[in-house]
Amino acid sequence: MSVKSHSGATSATDEDNGEYQLVEHEMLCSSRNLFEVLEFLGRGVFGQVVKCRNNRTNEIVAIKILKNKPVEGSIMARLSRESPDQYKLVQAYECFKYKDHLCLVFEMLNHNLYDFISFQTLPLKYIRPILQQVATALRKLESLGMIHTDLKPDKIMLVDNAARQPLRVKVIDFGLAIQVSEAVRSACMQATCYR
Repeated sequence: MSVKSHSGATSATDEDNGEYQLVEHEMLCSSRNLFEVLEFLGRGVFGQVVKCRNNRTNEIVAIKILKNKPVEGSIMARLSRESPDQYKLVQAYECFKYKDHLCLVFEMLNHNLYDFISFQTLPLKYIRPILQQVATALRKLESLGMIHTDLKPDKIMLVDNAARQPLRVKVIDFGLAIQVSEAVRSACMQATCYR
């Protein structure tokens, strides 16, 4: 997954905080695909996520448009070569620049674990497989010398949860991930309430 630069012509502009302002049905262009923005999914410190349709394949994907932190692109490029399905990591399809913003294209997943458990109490038969899958992801990150640093229920996404039992999950959002060699022993690496 390499970064390709491509620009598109729209009337959207950058906000003062460096975030690109998307317009519904805007077309995001990479060197090999054209993505139509269908809906806004969320916003975080480092950017925003939108649901898009790949006009070449008609596949629905999630695109994360970063403000100014290109580090996640290189991390996702590395992880995409590591059998993401096997290791319970989100699948990254491509990475490209659009209007000077890095765009990461991911598989579209269902709900995050935080939202899912907000509606119900999870029985042990769900908890055990979820924890085993998250442990698989963390073991893979450890073998690559990486630390997620921001793992919490909203960073764990359900994969087609209506269709399969036991629940399948994948770890997402590597915007704060670091190499073990960069870790500082006394540094806070996760939101306090989740530690």
